[in-house]
Amino acid sequence: MTRILLIGGGHSHVVALRHLGRRKLAGLDIHLVSPDLTTSYSGLLPGHIAGHWTRHALEIPLPPLCRTAGATLHSTRVTSLDPVAQTVDLASGGTLSFDFASLDIGAIAEVPGPETLRTLGVPVKPLGPFADRWSAFVSQVETGKIQPHAAILGAGTAGVELALSMKYRLDELGLSRPVRVSLIERGTELLPGGNVSMRAQLQRELQRACVAIFTGETVADANESGLRLASREHVPAGFVALATGARPQAWLAGTGLTLHDGFVSVIRTLQTVSHPNVFACGDTAHLALDPRPKAGVFAVRQGAVLAEQIARLAINQPLAQYHPQKDYLKLVSLGRRRAIAEKWGITLNLPGLWALKRHIDLKFMDNS
Repeated sequence: MTRILLIGGGHSHVVALRHLGRRKLAGLDIHLVSPDLTTSYSGLLPGHIAGHWTRHALEIPLPPLCRTAGATLHSTRVTSLDPVAQTVDLASGGTLSFDFASLDIGAIAEVPGPETLRTLGVPVKPLGPFADRWSAFVSQVETGKIQPHAAILGAGTAGVELALSMKYRLDELGLSRPVRVSLIERGTELLPGGNVSMRAQLQRELQRACVAIFTGETVADANESGLRLASREHVPAGFVALATGARPQAWLAGTGLTLHDGFVSVIRTLQTVSHPNVFACGDTAHLALDPRPKAGVFAVRQGAVLAEQIARLAINQPLAQYHPQKDYLKLVSLGRRRAIAEKWGITLNLPGLWALKRHIDLKFMDNS
C-alpha cells in the first residue's frame, strides 16, 4: 500500500482528488492535511466582493471530495516536513509518515510597507478570511458605523478586479454618504508588465467607476482612518486590501527542499528538484525549467497532472510530464456584470464575456 500525503487544500489538490475519486485506484492510502474544511475558489471572489455571489458560493467542501477519493482528511496544519525521514509534524500534535507527499499550501501576501500596514491591511490570500473581513466591513458601512472608503494596494489584475468590484458593491448600497475606493500601485503604471491594450481598457473602466488611481506611490503609514502615502497624500480607507504579490509560507525554508525565492522548485513531473518523493503544485511551486505566474489556471492544470502521477506511482509506471500552456484566456471581471478578455495579445470587451466567465467558474464548482 503506497501512502500519498497531500499537504494543503489548494486548487491543485482539489482537482487531483476529483480525478482520483473517478478512477477508484487500488493500492493507495491517500491522506489530505488541511486546516480548513473548505477551499475558497478564486474565480468567484471578485463576483462575491461585488455582491453577485454569496459567501457560500465560493466554497468547495473538502470532506465529500475525500470520501469519494477514499482519502483520510486531517483537519489540522503541517508545521514541518522532513523529506528524508518522510514524515511531517502536525499542529495538532503527532506526525504522519508518507511514501510520497505533495505540497499545495498556497502563498501569503507580501506587504512592502510599515508595520501599521501589516496590522491593518487585509491580505487577499487566503481567500476565505479576506471574504469574511470584506463582508464584516460592508455590514458596518450599512449600519453607518464606518465610512464607505476602501483602498487596494497593488494594481495587477487582481487589484484592479477588486477595486472595480468593491466600488460596485459600495455604490449598490445606495448610501447618502460618498463612496471612495482607491487603487495604489508602487510602479508607474497599472498592470505592470501586462498587455498594453488590456491596461488601457481597464484604466478606462476604473475612471468610469470613479476609482481613484495612485501610481508611483508607497504607503508611509496607516491608521484606522486611512493611509498616508510617501507623497504625504491622505487616502481615506476603513478597509485596506493587500493585493501586493505573493510570498511563500515561511516554514518551507526549514524543509531542506530546493527553493526559488522561497517557493519550492519542481521539474516537469512536478517532483521537487531535490527530493523526488515530494511534489509541489499551485502557488507553492516554482517550475524551474519554465517559470509561470501565480495564476489559478496553472494550478488547475497541475491538479490533473498530479492525479496522473499518483495513479502511475501506484503501479510503478514512469511519470508524465507537465507542459504549461504558453498563453491562456484571461477573463477579468469589471465589478458590474461585465468582463473583458485577453489572449494572444488581443483584448475584447463584449457583453457575452460575463456569461462566459460565469459559465467557466460555475462549471468548475459543479465538478466538486
